[in-house]
Amino acid sequence: LLNLDILNLTDRWTDRRTDRRTDAFTAFRKPRWEEEEEEEDYEVAGLKLRPRRAARGKQSAAMYSLRQGRHQRKKQSLHPARGPRQRAAPVNGTDIDELVLQTKKMARRQNLELQKCEEILSKLIKYRFSWPFREPVTTEEAEDYFEVISSPMDFQTMQSKCSCGNYRSVQEFLSDMKQVFSNAERYNQNGSHVLSCLEKTEQCLIDMVHKHLPGHTYARRKRKKLSARCQGLEEQEGDSESEPTEHSR
Repeated sequence: LLNLDILNLTDRWTDRRTDRRTDAFTAFRKPRWEEEEEEEDYEVAGLKLRPRRAARGKQSAAMYSLRQGRHQRKKQSLHPARGPRQRAAPVNGTDIDELVLQTKKMARRQNLELQKCEEILSKLIKYRFSWPFREPVTTEEAEDYFEVISSPMDFQTMQSKCSCGNYRSVQEFLSDMKQVFSNAERYNQNGSHVLSCLEKTEQCLIDMVHKHLPGHTYARRKRKKLSARCQGLEEQEGDSESEPTEHSR
């Protein structure tokens, strides 16, 4: 008996629940006769009601096309249209061979020029007026030499650089030559025997460069002003009538 009573109660509860759902659905939905009247009114006006599903499908398609258009416009604004990429011309085997030959010729020419530079240096060392520039200056010869000259250079140092292969081009070799003569011009005073040797040795260098290295030129900017050391010696001449000592380098 208890089981039967429980079954009866559950059946009543489920019936009430279904009745409530159907009532809520019918309350929300329009009556059939109202829907038929609306359709008749639209047909009289020349319109026709469309099914909701079809309308929703077309509406979603329109929204999708609108979004696609916006996406395309945004993409075009961010990435403007580019022209066709120009492809690099294919390199032939003959072009590569020509480049290899040119590089070999340039390297061979550079080696020959450096050999000529070494020959010019050896001839300058043997030149009789180049004695002030053959070896490095020591403090015994000139105490204040390294106070005046910050970058010393001489033919012996250049010869060691040639033998070690430190020179990569003719310009580096000629720049060291300019340094040798500029140091001598800066340290020694006007009228010294070193400056006369400088003029003769530099002229010999110019002649040999013109002869053995026709593609290169040597030009050095000569100093017109005396160094501070030479000016100090000239001021001392007013105090003492003794002649100033001549410097070797």
